[in-house]
Amino acid sequence: MIPIYEQGSGNGIGHGLDSFLNRFDCICSEHRKEGRAKAFAFIFYDFTDKAIRHILKNKGVFAKLDRLSGKELSVFYLHAGTRHAIETFNTNFLAALGVEDRASLPCVVFFRYENDLIRDVEIAQLESADLIHGFKELYEAISSYIQRQPKPSIQSKAIVWLKSGTKFIGIEVFRAGLKKGLEFLF
Repeated sequence: MIPIYEQGSGNGIGHGLDSFLNRFDCICSEHRKEGRAKAFAFIFYDFTDKAIRHILKNKGVFAKLDRLSGKELSVFYLHAGTRHAIETFNTNFLAALGVEDRASLPCVVFFRYENDLIRDVEIAQLESADLIHGFKELYEAISSYIQRQPKPSIQSKAIVWLKSGTKFIGIEVFRAGLKKGLEFLF
């Protein structure tokens, strides 16, 4: 679990939004080379979704999800205090990943990063809006993705899985789309 902070770099774990945008591909490459992750994910949520925000802020939940993702998956999420930052982040990252028309909030978007390409984009659509079920659903989505890789034929009964229509996204196209859409956040 790797938070992306709206401002600054946080305490210890995480990245500032500005540095994350500039180093996204380097971060993914480093995680793969160092054996920290085989795949990646973003958690997207609505600013008004208090349950998901509470889940992501809880240190115990963070630790459980971090242990679950282990060396299989690096999971990024925006830790921000403003509605504008979260909405802008969601809009631009979902568009850059090519899933803006398929994903609705809250969701987890999984992908692989290899040879400067983002590929195998999948969406786990989360449904639960309350605190207890929201954590269970998020945990199940991550667990299910890890267990079924590289076998996409196995499906979870509780999570709606959607595949992106995009075959791959070049990192330069991804970065250019993000920078253009997020430039007014800085």
